[in-house]
Amino acid sequence: MILESHLLTMVIYSFLVSIVLSLIRRPDFKSRLKYGLTLFLIMILGALAFGWFMYLFAK
Repeated sequence: MILESHLLTMVIYSFLVSIVLSLIRRPDFKSRLKYGLTLFLIMILGALAFGWFMYLFAK
């Protein structure tokens, strides 16, 4: 395994996916930037919330 931290792997994955989707889905630079940042934040916050939720039931 290259990266030991799952959080860092998740951040890198979210960053790359948000770049690709913003390039595909939006026509101009300003809307691409806004859409990419919004998507990145939604993916990170959603993954953290889901991880916290799973932690409640892990015991």
